Amino acid sequence: MAAGELLTGARFYLEIDGMTDLIVKKVSGLQITLEAAGDSKSFGVTKGGKSRMQATVAGVTSGTLSVDFVATVQDTSLHDWFRESHPAGGPMAGGVSTSGGERKTGSITAYNQGGDDAARWEFTGFFPKSYKTSKMEPGGTELFTETVEVVYETCHRTK
Repeated sequence: MAAGELLTGARFYLEIDGMTDLIVKKVSGLQITLEAAGDSKSFGVTKGGKSRMQATVAGVTSGTLSVDFVATVQDTSLHDWFRESHPAGGPMAGGVSTSGGERKTGSITAYNQGGDDAARWEFTGFFPKSYKTSKMEPGGTELFTETVEVVYETCHRTK
């Protein structure tokens, strides 16, 4: 890697357990928020009427990753993952999922101009929240895409 090289948002890949041949069009929504307690107002006073305030971490909120993939004839892995993660009869039927609630791991890797891994975010507890496809219309010129919104339990930048 060149000294001081800047990364571009165009050289990346998202890998999900068992799904390594996806054509990823776009990833957005990577977000982690540390929720604070005691950060907005005094929680008490001490001798002499001195106000006390101290921010402390009270929880963590993870974002929802929105991932657009270019659909292929052979690869139904995203749709299959979504279906296996939810009851077979759909939300109104209830029941259990085929996957038994299994969570996956995943990672986003950003590459430098030499093609080497330059930054990496690793996720645990990957679970598909929603699935949709792009619109279909006569005369359309866009590639057909699938979009999966994924929730995650943890995200750490490891590189």
